[in-house]
Amino acid sequence: MSSGSRFPLVVSVVSSVLDYLFPFLGEREVGEIQQTKRPKPDYRRQKRALILKYGNPTYNLVLKEQNLNEEIIIFGKTRRIMIQGKLFSHSDILSCTYTDNQRILKGEATFVGKLDTRKMPSFRGFEGDTNLAAYFEGNNVSNKEIITHNYSVIIKLRDPLASVLKIPMGSNWEKVNELLEAIKFFISG
Repeated sequence: MSSGSRFPLVVSVVSSVLDYLFPFLGEREVGEIQQTKRPKPDYRRQKRALILKYGNPTYNLVLKEQNLNEEIIIFGKTRRIMIQGKLFSHSDILSCTYTDNQRILKGEATFVGKLDTRKMPSFRGFEGDTNLAAYFEGNNVSNKEIITHNYSVIIKLRDPLASVLKIPMGSNWEKVNELLEAIKFFISG
């Protein structure tokens, strides 16, 4: 068998192994995964047009990749801000704050302990197996509570038709704080 005839065999073996390991990925899903890795041409073209029109952004927060409707872009030189695909001027924004829809999840009472055989008591002079003795450390953890946060940034506008913009931010406080500082700097500016 020549080396040229082995190549299709290797490709078919690799293909069947991949089909076996990843049966849930059809051709359509593989194409979608490959497409999400590289920027969409429309997204790049739209972003480039914004930069040409309003200048380089002084701040850009991406909430969802490859989607201008899920970005917050501040153009400092032209005093414009784009929030969720809508463009506003400096004078359109009145204030910016945040809310926290906090939830407390109650836990169950538990007992956590460990067996430490290195701290065994000494039984010198006794006959028999002393490996049965051991030191047990434990502590009681009762009613542990887990606090979850769901932040939203609230932007008040001058426009009477759409007087408030609510931007869901999830549980990432750093992003919320960063956005608040950027918008407050933009308003004061």
